[in-house]
Amino acid sequence: MLRVFHHYFSSRKLTLFVIEGAAIALTCLMGAVGCATMLAPANTHMPLAQSVPALVLLGATFVPTFQFSLYLMDLYDLRVAAEDRGRGARLLKAAGVTTAFVGVLMMLAPALLPVRLPPGALLGGGVGAFAGTLLVRASLRAVVGSPSRVLIVGDGLKARAVATLIDQGGEDTFQVVALVDPRAPLANGRPPEPVDVVAERYKAGFVVQAMDDMRGGQWMDALLRCRLAGRRVYDATGFCERVLRRIPVAHLRTSDFAFADELTVSPVRRAAKRVFDILVASALLLCAAPFLVLVVLAIKLDSKGPIFYRQERTGLGGKPYGLWKFRSMRTDAEKNGAVWARANDDRVTRVGRFIRKTRIDEIPQVFNVLMGDMSFVGPRPERPVFVEQLKQQIPFYGLREAVKPGLTGWAQIRYPYGASVEDARNKLEFDLYYVKNGSLFLDMGIIFHTVRHVLLARGAR
Repeated sequence: MLRVFHHYFSSRKLTLFVIEGAAIALTCLMGAVGCATMLAPANTHMPLAQSVPALVLLGATFVPTFQFSLYLMDLYDLRVAAEDRGRGARLLKAAGVTTAFVGVLMMLAPALLPVRLPPGALLGGGVGAFAGTLLVRASLRAVVGSPSRVLIVGDGLKARAVATLIDQGGEDTFQVVALVDPRAPLANGRPPEPVDVVAERYKAGFVVQAMDDMRGGQWMDALLRCRLAGRRVYDATGFCERVLRRIPVAHLRTSDFAFADELTVSPVRRAAKRVFDILVASALLLCAAPFLVLVVLAIKLDSKGPIFYRQERTGLGGKPYGLWKFRSMRTDAEKNGAVWARANDDRVTRVGRFIRKTRIDEIPQVFNVLMGDMSFVGPRPERPVFVEQLKQQIPFYGLREAVKPGLTGWAQIRYPYGASVEDARNKLEFDLYYVKNGSLFLDMGIIFHTVRHVLLARGAR
């Protein structure tokens, strides 16, 4: 894992992205030149060098477009990429979308730019780019390497919970090789093997301390020897934070946050985030303004009631504020009191179902961002009645209030829509990661991922 501005991200994904981008660029140009040469009219002697600007533009267009299409198809999730390698369905969809988009763009290019592709270059570029991507995907394991082997020290509830989280969220980049109790004697009655000996036997690159009971810890010397031997040694919380980008509540201690330098936010960083919020919110409002007029008319014609819906939410430091949204439910939706939203909620109107699916109903929250009640990126704002309930049932839930709530956030893009206490607990683990490791770099990444969620209508009800 690499760390940039407090945020951890996968070095394997970065390697795949860079190598694949280079392969697409190279094979696209090779295919375009080869096809243009073969299809050039016999009586034409125009040097290919005159088409170099157009060919470079073609390659420069294919690379980001193809890679963004692969991203939309989840093919930078290494587990999905490995599963698709045999069928290729997602790859074919990405190739089709890319070729269609680039084809339209190249047809418009002569009207916008003084460049002209030679005959057959677009076809050759598309075939070459697909061949280059196919080559990288076929040798995926060679590109990203085998999963890192993880030895978990412990075999109790905590250790098994960590193993489950790795299996569910490790994206096929980590493999649990064993769960061992360093205090339990061997089956033949001999003393237990030291942890460093076990790690060497399993060729483990990571050793994770996840004991339920830390007493009798002379085996800590063995963990030190593992570190000195070049292995990565973490406790359960630190490993989950670095690898899974979430902080498990069950393993969290108050000291983990009390001693965290990342929580100290300088006035400069706070001011920079505020400027960032204003710029992004203003840009979104400006771009969406013409479309919002149609939304307003649709809501008014679809059902009786106000266009906007104002609801009290909990903000920074537990302070309540009024959150604005487009009304997506009937006016009597909560006549019997506040309840969680649910799948196929019969309180939602016809227009409301569409604007909730596409998250258009949340656009008015940009006014909350501009007024300073919210940030563009942060934990999802919850209603005070639910917050009080969740604080009683989930440890550390109040830590979400250390930052402003956001229109989008790390939990919103990493976990599906939550409508239960267990969902709130899982989402809190991602929110805690953001509270501790948030930065403008992570904010920009979250906004980029949010675009995909909106385009594919994910994580909304």
